[in-house]
Order: sequence, then C-alpha cells, then structure tokens
Amino acid sequence: MALSFPYPLEFLSADLRMASIPLTLRRFDEKSGSADGRFWSAQMAAPLWSAVVPLVTRTSVAAREIDAKIIALGGMAKTFLWSDPSYAPAGGGAPGTGVTLSEISQDRTSVALAGLPAGYHIAVGDRLSISYSGRVWMATFSEARTANGSGAVASTAVYPYVPLSVDIGASVEMAVPYFRAMVESYTGFVAVPGKISRSATLTLLQKP
Repeated sequence: MALSFPYPLEFLSADLRMASIPLTLRRFDEKSGSADGRFWSAQMAAPLWSAVVPLVTRTSVAAREIDAKIIALGGMAKTFLWSDPSYAPAGGGAPGTGVTLSEISQDRTSVALAGLPAGYHIAVGDRLSISYSGRVWMATFSEARTANGSGAVASTAVYPYVPLSVDIGASVEMAVPYFRAMVESYTGFVAVPGKISRSATLTLLQKP
C-alpha cells in the first residue's frame, strides 16, 4: 500500500521515543530601533511550533525503520502528525472526545468550549488542537477555567490565536494535542557494536 501524507500519529510519532522534548514557539518578528532607545517590532508571520529532539538509543533494526520513515518524507516536502509524548493535561482527568468550540472572540484571542466533563479543570499551559481545512492548529491555554455542570467553559485566552478558517463547532482535541510537522533537519542513527544505534537528532517545525 502506498504511503499517505501526513503520516498519522501512530505511523511515526509513536516510534519517536525522545530523550528530551524542548518544544518552543518560533517567532518571526522584525525589530528596529532608534538612537534614543525606542524600539519597534512587527510580526511578519504567525509563530510556529518547533522542537530539536535527541532520539533515544535503540536496536539497529528499530533505528533503520525510523531512518527509512523520515527519509521517505523527502526533507521538508512531506509532513507527519506529531504529539509531545511527555504531555498530559495538568488536571489528570480525561477531557473526552466530544469537546467542541462553542464561541470564538471577535479578535480570535480566546475560545469557549462545550462537551467537557462537568467540573473538568483546565490549567494554564494545557494544550488543545483542532484539525481544519487540511491544517492543524495547536495552542496553549493562557487562563485557568473549570467546566460548569453542563460541561461548558467560558471564554478563555489561548495562544497562538485562532486561525480565521477555524469555525464554531469544530472538534477540539485536548487529551493528545498534536500538530502537523515537517523535518527541518535530521541526523540519522549511528550503528555501534552490540546491535544498537544512537546519536540521532531530529529538528521539527510546524507546517503552517
């Protein structure tokens, strides 16, 4: 069967056991200043999620499989779905699979949700993702909220802001938030005596 892109989460992400996950937002700002100490900045493009991650040592057979899957992406030409394996909602409860957007603020900086378990707590730094129009938006909550008895959460600040193509009623992923990633660079595994391979490093960048 031919490969399909983006790779689903279970095809590659489940195999990418990592030694550390320094997930960050890469900004694309232009700055200028004057001699009197004033500074200006302008956002030239929306920020993108990025991570430089060392992959753990594994058997040479398993390492060759990872190498082959990443090589088949053709550099930055193809994408795969990726979730942070270290992440779990801070409250520890299950948000469920029926969460939806019930409201988006006019300036796209906050959202309201429906379909959560009654009393579910959202902590600052918890994440959410939404698949839309062939793209995936992932953001963090900038405010804490607790769902009411009907499972609704009032308007809550998020960042990055909600894309214009995301609409009310969209399905929200909160248990395993993810984004669509491309391989910015990859240093493959090095085989060593004893049938193990190590020293692979992968640099991911969100595909906008």
